Amino acid sequence: MAEIKVEKKKPIWPWILLGLIILGIILYFLFANGNDVDDVDDMDRDQVTDTTYQTTQATDRDTAAWNNNQGDTATANSQSVDRYISHVGDTQRMGIEHEYTNNALTHLVNAVEYKAREQNVNIDADLQEIRREAQVITQNPQATDHANSIKNAGTKIADALGKIQQEKFPDLSQDVEEVRTAVQGIDTSTLTLEQKDQVNGFFNEAADVLRKMS
Repeated sequence: MAEIKVEKKKPIWPWILLGLIILGIILYFLFANGNDVDDVDDMDRDQVTDTTYQTTQATDRDTAAWNNNQGDTATANSQSVDRYISHVGDTQRMGIEHEYTNNALTHLVNAVEYKAREQNVNIDADLQEIRREAQVITQNPQATDHANSIKNAGTKIADALGKIQQEKFPDLSQDVEEVRTAVQGIDTSTLTLEQKDQVNGFFNEAADVLRKMS
């Protein structure tokens, strides 16, 4: 009787093993990518949190400075002019938090208010508008439109100085005009810190007028 040949079935376990290896590789890359995304997200969240904290801290410092200076406003005295001149004499203090600029405007308002009271010139309406513009810088120290607020405040300060000059100091008309010219040199489309010379030029011209009125 003829012998019947029976073919042996090829084992399937190598294929199972290969499938498990491929599945393991796929799962590895899936979990690895997921962890990378989580790490990136965590880094982004940390950066946002840190930036928010720094911004909040800067705003708190500026707000405290504004409130402290407002205490001087109600009792502007003979030291107001000296305080302003001393403050703007240190131009290197203009920083990213804009504390220098905000405080310079606040000191300038106090100095102009004192000079107006001393000479019996009413500029109360001008002073209210100037303080409103100065406070904008404090409320949002990271804003990019501070130059616009400085220019608006500067224009009103020049008007206030002009009123005092016309009534009490007729010989200082050219000096007040130089304050106006300096204000016009501030570019509202440029960041404040990129035009320090223009901003400080305005502060210095105002200081010069106040010095001559003393």
